[in-house]
Amino acid sequence: MLKLTEAQLKQYEEQGYIVFEHLFGEDEIDAIRGHIDRLDEESARRLQKGRDFISAANEINFTSHLNYRHPDIQRFIADERFAAITTELLGPDTRLYWDQSVYKRPEAKRDFPWHQDNGYVPTEPVHYVTCWLALEDATIENGCIYVQPGSHKQGFVEHVHSEIGYVCYRGDDPGIPVELKKGSMVAFHSLLFHRSTPNRSRTTRKGYVIQYSVVGSYNPDTGKEFLNGPVIAKDGRSAYAGFVTQEEVEQSTGTRA
Repeated sequence: MLKLTEAQLKQYEEQGYIVFEHLFGEDEIDAIRGHIDRLDEESARRLQKGRDFISAANEINFTSHLNYRHPDIQRFIADERFAAITTELLGPDTRLYWDQSVYKRPEAKRDFPWHQDNGYVPTEPVHYVTCWLALEDATIENGCIYVQPGSHKQGFVEHVHSEIGYVCYRGDDPGIPVELKKGSMVAFHSLLFHRSTPNRSRTTRKGYVIQYSVVGSYNPDTGKEFLNGPVIAKDGRSAYAGFVTQEEVEQSTGTRA
């Protein structure tokens, strides 16, 4: 089972992120990307009428709750590698907090602005882990993400609404690019400042964003627990027991998300 090194844990604490090179093999990525490609195509067709806040037709498309859409995807997000990473960073009991594909088309000419993931929805506890997995190579040319190392130590920063997303920083720090080979992944603190740049290539930049929180994480504004996916680890060990639907998760807790 995957075990984080002391150096990786120290980097996460001090810099707010860890890069995992070639965490998944090409065959694994090709299989899961095939499912995600189809779901992206479906949502992209629905988006043709225009913009849906952060999604924009022919530019950038966010497709959420993929784990509830296909058993293979849910098995993938519950892989022991994710269980190992999240329990090391969050504690022994973790569940999926959110998942979405992010496909940035060659037509995407604008940055996706600096933000913290917590800037979109408040969470308690505030810390969760975002795993940004490259389904194809993510490069400077095609719009990889940039991070500001150590920015998570500032705590939550108020965000300002803009037409292309919430913004937490408008300063001069350009951050550093996180280029990823297909199958590689960056895991980062939910308070880390990050953004992405325009896609200047001729192909779509394809990423799968998989986020994990402690079991019992909830929205402090509504008091509702986040039930966007299954429990993946309990007592520090993989606890996934098979495909569950959103309705089954809600019924098992007696809560509506």
